[in-house]
Amino acid sequence: MIQPLAPNALDIVGDVHGEIDALRNVLTHLGYGEDGVHPDGRHLVFLGDLIDRGPDSPAVIELVARCVEAGNAQCVMGNHELNILRNERKHGNGWFFGESEALSKSGPITPQKLADEDTRETIRRFCRPLPLALERDDLRIVHACWQEDMLAIAGKSSDALTLYRSYRDAIDSRLSQIGTVDKVERNLHHQNENPAKVLTSGIERRANRPFETNGKLRSEARWPWWNGYADTVLCVFGHYERLPTLDGKPADPLFCDCRLNAALGNGYAMCIDYGMAHRWEERLEGQSRGTRLGVLRFPEREIVFDDGERLPLDMKENIK
Repeated sequence: MIQPLAPNALDIVGDVHGEIDALRNVLTHLGYGEDGVHPDGRHLVFLGDLIDRGPDSPAVIELVARCVEAGNAQCVMGNHELNILRNERKHGNGWFFGESEALSKSGPITPQKLADEDTRETIRRFCRPLPLALERDDLRIVHACWQEDMLAIAGKSSDALTLYRSYRDAIDSRLSQIGTVDKVERNLHHQNENPAKVLTSGIERRANRPFETNGKLRSEARWPWWNGYADTVLCVFGHYERLPTLDGKPADPLFCDCRLNAALGNGYAMCIDYGMAHRWEERLEGQSRGTRLGVLRFPEREIVFDDGERLPLDMKENIK
């Protein structure tokens, strides 16, 4: 589940979330042709969460799978791919089960291409062997969280679904013996002690107060693990949405810097998820929330967005 990263010059693509047009646009800006061929021999790396609330998740999988099979790309597993393998129905993935879904109570159904059984099988077949992380001496790739002890465990596993299930069952068994943990604590054990969960959806802590997300009340909040990342090998990840607010501050309090090109923590951790999971809301509301599909070019250390804008990666240490 931990594989070598290609030695080529790389273009690392953030979370796509089914937004096929944005993906095609950014690949055009980067100079890629069909099957992920680049005239300079560059290599694509996808950070996972290829699928979700966008209009055509099957098309995104088809494009990425074609690039991977041609030997021009690599892809790590995200939490949305793991959810599909778990056959878990979540807000935004009704398309996979062939069901139209009203993503918002206040607006119309957002059209999504629905998957038939053949498409579901094709997607499962692509997702099942995806690694949980990629690495080489100068670069690390993971969907959500780089944690050495969890990576060591994952490196001995043959696939993420088997890893997830084995730890889920072991945690359930141990908690049943304890018998005194509340629901929130139980959820946190399952999140923070399962390697497949940690690497694809990060570390969580009990929230100061319950909050609503996707129509559900949650008491487990994401934790900025990158503030404790001390290594000097650049780690690139997605999962956490770096959306700015109108007053110039980050929308998510996890981020201490609202600049989209600012590295995190000690300057060697970089999140390039710019909120594509919310682009459907922009279409519904008819106004921008600042969502963008970002690609980090390496070794150039430049970020290219689906609208063509380019920004240099700022790796100066951030104040926590």
